Amino acid sequence: MRVVEASRNGWVFIVAAALAAVAATLARVWLPGAFASGIGAVVAVAVGVWTARGASVLQAGDERRRVLDGGVWRERSGRLPLVRDLDDPVTLGVHPAAVGSEFRDRCPAFVVRDVSARLGEVLRRDRFVLLVGESTAGKSRAAYEVIRQELPGYRVVQPSRRDNAEVAAELAAETPRSVLWLDDLERFLGSGGLTGAAVRAVLGTAGDERFIVATMRSEEYAKFSGRIGAGTEGAGREALREGWDVLRLAAQVEVPRRWSPEEIIRAGRWRDDRRLAEALSHAGEYGVAEYLAAAPQLLAEWRDAWAPTTHPRAAAMVLAAVDARRAGVHRPLPIHVLLSMHEPYLQARGGERLRPESTAAAVEWATSPLYATSSLLLPAEGGFLAFDYLIDAIGKDRVPPQALDALIAFSTPQESLDIGELAWRWSLINQAESAFRRAEAGGLFRATIRRCHLIREDRGGCAAALRFAKDAADWMAAVYGPDHPQTLDACDLVAWETGHSGDPDAARLLLEDLATRAGQILGPGHKQTLGMRFGVAEMTGLGGAHSAAARLYEDLSHDYSRHLGEDDEMTVSCRDQVAFWVREAGEPDRAARLLRSLITDMTERFHSTADQVFGTRYRLAMCLTEAGAFDAALHDWERLVSEATTANGRLWNGTLSTREDHAECVGKAGDPAQAVQLLEALLADTETLREPGSVLLLSIRRSLAEWTGKAGNPEKAVQQLRALLYEAEGYRGVDDPRVKRLRRKIAHWSAVTGLSTEGNRPVVK
Repeated sequence: MRVVEASRNGWVFIVAAALAAVAATLARVWLPGAFASGIGAVVAVAVGVWTARGASVLQAGDERRRVLDGGVWRERSGRLPLVRDLDDPVTLGVHPAAVGSEFRDRCPAFVVRDVSARLGEVLRRDRFVLLVGESTAGKSRAAYEVIRQELPGYRVVQPSRRDNAEVAAELAAETPRSVLWLDDLERFLGSGGLTGAAVRAVLGTAGDERFIVATMRSEEYAKFSGRIGAGTEGAGREALREGWDVLRLAAQVEVPRRWSPEEIIRAGRWRDDRRLAEALSHAGEYGVAEYLAAAPQLLAEWRDAWAPTTHPRAAAMVLAAVDARRAGVHRPLPIHVLLSMHEPYLQARGGERLRPESTAAAVEWATSPLYATSSLLLPAEGGFLAFDYLIDAIGKDRVPPQALDALIAFSTPQESLDIGELAWRWSLINQAESAFRRAEAGGLFRATIRRCHLIREDRGGCAAALRFAKDAADWMAAVYGPDHPQTLDACDLVAWETGHSGDPDAARLLLEDLATRAGQILGPGHKQTLGMRFGVAEMTGLGGAHSAAARLYEDLSHDYSRHLGEDDEMTVSCRDQVAFWVREAGEPDRAARLLRSLITDMTERFHSTADQVFGTRYRLAMCLTEAGAFDAALHDWERLVSEATTANGRLWNGTLSTREDHAECVGKAGDPAQAVQLLEALLADTETLREPGSVLLLSIRRSLAEWTGKAGNPEKAVQQLRALLYEAEGYRGVDDPRVKRLRRKIAHWSAVTGLSTEGNRPVVK
């Protein structure tokens, strides 16, 4: 049963009721009939619920004398608050505990955690400490207590959202005796957010009087560190890399969700607190902080709410808010965004057959605190946030395209870039393009690059992408001039698309000229100059000079190491490419040795992200397959498929690609029939994505036809390839390199069957 905490100030509800009445009246005046009544009710309840539910937050804000000024919380006097004056942990992000009439405080007494002593030591030594753990593990409370103990006289700099993070970091660097507080650090990372340079500026300020304390959910940390980033490329990977540039500067401290026996013994002294006593009685099943926040109960209520005639609309609204955070939008969602997003979730579960409640009742129920603690939807800054415990509790399903449409319309350019990358990896091409266009309109050239790649892969083929790249380069040159770094990037894009369009020799010449120009303008050690040389090596390999490409990459890896460090991602990537082109040159055993050595360095010396390591392990499995070491290769492929599926779900592009290469290995190991079965299952999954022109689907269908022929049915292989050719020509054009490769495959299997390449007539000899 839900218990809604009564307001301590009756005037809040009076104001809420007044605003609701005004909203309803205006709706009746402006809009006719029943529609007006319905809209009026929705608006009235939205305003009333938000005002009422926000009452405790606003009241607490008055008590703390805190206001949001320039995206940073301050006292009403304009000064940054002192740590010792923040006597309510909830103000810094701690989940409130269940309360009853006998409790005035929202949090029970703090039970010293096993990590508490280490936290103090790490904070004093490293000055940037990051507490990582599952939601409701007690990270924020432990962090709050350590700054109260170690830094009571320091000023707290607390940004409100991602686009304020850089300003907050600058303020922290300028303020002596300050602590930058970043609860739920993932909210401040990514495109347009906190950077490693900003963190280094805070920590590098003379006097050692600046500190940074942050918390982060384990899954989000895994995403940015790359543990679950397999298959992420382009702008999305760049955003993760920028986030990791921040995380790698922190001293990480793990906070377990489940309490140790020693912690439970220490908590025993507070058994007169009924809230803590009840949580301790469930410590065998849940974490104590988890139970105090009523998280398991909230999760159970949410799941039960989908039942007909209960609260299915509210459940759909909560799921929409959860998926918004999964997509990287960590700001509160206004009610109109939630209303737009939730409909596809509701329809997918049964729609009107569930007999959903009214919107007003849904908002009321979802924002009602359970035992006066957290609610499923948390009112904040004029909108609603999903309770973070729920984010880790759901599966890895795709966000419905209609829900993404509503989210994109609300998003900032930086958020749009992240959403676009996510949509593309789910094969939601329309949403990816829409998001990239929004980011591009906001001035992000990265979105231009991603739009170009999307066109090449899934929207018209290589020729269309090359035309787009040339138009972008012409526009950049006209606006910024020929020597501007963004113009050089645009010219680099033209060169790469020239190579992928089937002319790697011309692309190599373009990149050699660009590398010379970039060296003169930016310097030979600049990352853009080195990036042009990376392209030269790539196009050398694509042009057929595999051994020469390996040598160029080896030389480039030394230069990257000298200028950027041996553990820099591009240094590592060059070494990876050396192995790739060695394999292409016909030396898979040597390539495998190079990759094993690289993996050892990445894991033991460089502390590379798991995403980077995953990619290198992927290429090692390909080398083992090429070398005929099938037992080892199959073992590696099975692990890679399992990891990708667990991390990102079965329909994530990276998962699908890994499954395809696993099937290829099975076939090469001597079981073409099993390869066909695996590819048929993979094709069935991929076709549910409803993106018939995607390069991924083209690749899987081509592989299926190939192994169908090798399994003893070449006639069927020819039929499959001809059907695929017809569709691919329509989507990609007759001169696309992938279309040309399909024609060669048809010629091969037609020769095997004795059929003409033009039809099913036998070849006349």
